[in-house]
Amino acid sequence: MASGGEHEQFAGHLPIFITAPGSTDVLMVVTIFIAIGAVLLAGVFYFSLHALPEKMAHKYGRSHMQIVAILAVLALFTHNNYFWIAALLLAAINLPDYETPLNTIAQTLRKTIKGKKQND
Repeated sequence: MASGGEHEQFAGHLPIFITAPGSTDVLMVVTIFIAIGAVLLAGVFYFSLHALPEKMAHKYGRSHMQIVAILAVLALFTHNNYFWIAALLLAAINLPDYETPLNTIAQTLRKTIKGKKQND
């Protein structure tokens, strides 16, 4: 028998991934690091892809951004892809501004009502 406890016929013919008893299995350590890195990279990719509609909606305004963000969060927690697709479509389309004309109409009505009360 050889000094390592192996048979004389197999001395020097063992594959590189077979380690001697008591020594560190380098292939397993490398595989663990690769697996941990792959899981972390997949998570970063998933969350960056998931935040894509929110990044796209930043240029349109606060109310638009809030609607898209709510849909994206719903998609994240419910695992329904329909919410994410709706958020992506809303982020890609600029909704018309309904708030400004309505505020102008409301201010004009307030001024009109205040003017009528003073004349009475």
